[in-house]
Amino acid sequence: MSPISPELRDYMNRIIETLRDKPVKEILSYAIFNEQEEAEHYRKLARHTPRESVKALFLQMADESVEHYKRLYGLFKKLYPGEEPVEVEAPPVEVAPFYPKFESVDDYLEALEYCMKSELFAKDTYEILSQRASSEDARVVFVQLSNMEKEHYMRIKKAYDLLAEFRDRRTLPENLEPGAYLFPDKIKARYVLLDLMANAKDTYVFSRDPPKKLREWFKRGDINFAWISTAPVKGSITPKMLIESGTGMCELLKKGNVVLLVENFEVVAMSVGFKKAFECVSMLRDAAIVYGSYLLVHANRPAMSEREWAVLEAEFEVIG
Repeated sequence: MSPISPELRDYMNRIIETLRDKPVKEILSYAIFNEQEEAEHYRKLARHTPRESVKALFLQMADESVEHYKRLYGLFKKLYPGEEPVEVEAPPVEVAPFYPKFESVDDYLEALEYCMKSELFAKDTYEILSQRASSEDARVVFVQLSNMEKEHYMRIKKAYDLLAEFRDRRTLPENLEPGAYLFPDKIKARYVLLDLMANAKDTYVFSRDPPKKLREWFKRGDINFAWISTAPVKGSITPKMLIESGTGMCELLKKGNVVLLVENFEVVAMSVGFKKAFECVSMLRDAAIVYGSYLLVHANRPAMSEREWAVLEAEFEVIG
């Protein structure tokens, strides 16, 4: 990603000069209105994009901006009961909206890079303001705002890095050959799953995250979720049950053009032993290849030994 241009740097300095001596009430007001505008910007981007992974990202970003708005507004009402945020004469910290055609992978990369720059710009601006603020209360607010924008930047960067990897491969997630793929990053595995769903018959996700949390993340109602839990919770399956149901999972893949994601493989392996867990996903891999389906396996690399990871890499194509 290219660095901030001199024009944007000048724009940042104008914001800093305007806000650094403002009282906390005006700083909070400024941030509240910016989060509202940011939420609407991401909603519009989601409406423009046909790619499911990027659409989900933009919808998540819009929801998070709303949550940031609520958090900031709640803080404002706590500090200034009976009052409402005030309009502040200052340039918006988010860069002006940008809506590409979303016709090629480069269009998506351009849009994501633009959003990354916008978030990074906001993060850097609030960070500098935290260093130059004239009061401790203002400094604390600026630090919180900078951290919020950093979180947004990192989220967008994952989607950008994934699409850039596929561009370098001269393909797209939905054009992957049927088979088995290994992901060190859970979010990137989910993005690929969403793009594969465009042509899939059925989709299944086995995860340590409960179904409610998964539905909120994926923002779709046509995915079958199974919660891998070590506790006897209704509607969940234990790691042992997951491994023992390997044959049944093969039957799912046998339908052809099915996408099956197994998250947190390291937890399953720790519970039942790596050998049993590997034998199960290896069987599912072969079924995916034979029947024209997709097996996506997420595993947290630092939680596994070098030997275990090498075995997985020998069996699966690694993405991300």
